[in-house]
Amino acid sequence: MQKKGAVMKKIISIIAIFAVFSNFSANAAEVPLANMRNKIFRECRAIQPLLKDSKDIVVLSGIWSSGAMTVSQLDAYFSMVGIFNAVDDKVFAEDPVAYLLSWLNEVKNTNAINIKSLDGITSQVKPSTKKHVEKLRGYFDVLNTVLEDELRRVSAL
Repeated sequence: MQKKGAVMKKIISIIAIFAVFSNFSANAAEVPLANMRNKIFRECRAIQPLLKDSKDIVVLSGIWSSGAMTVSQLDAYFSMVGIFNAVDDKVFAEDPVAYLLSWLNEVKNTNAINIKSLDGITSQVKPSTKKHVEKLRGYFDVLNTVLEDELRRVSAL
């Protein structure tokens, strides 16, 4: 009888663990800002090995830096939101909301600078470098839209 109870506990535990992990996956898929952060991060990871021996080192270094800065800013925002959500009091004060809005606007401003910088690349670069520039440019365009949505969502608080 004890073996049957132990087996049932294991089965219930496995189902519970599966439910928790599948819930995390579903939540991550529903957060466009996190998805954009991950795409930019993956692009930075793809650029990083090219920094060793490319003739386009200045361009690659610049686009890698702009992507890394954006990832860092978004990570900081997620940390702030985590602290904000940890507060038991669900009556949100105006100051923390204003701070989140200010941070999102700064990310938008940095994003505008990144786009302008990418648009300013006029030198002849290798096709592989151009591919990364265009990919990041597209990600930054989408990030602008996602940031506008996030600003509206936070403003509603």
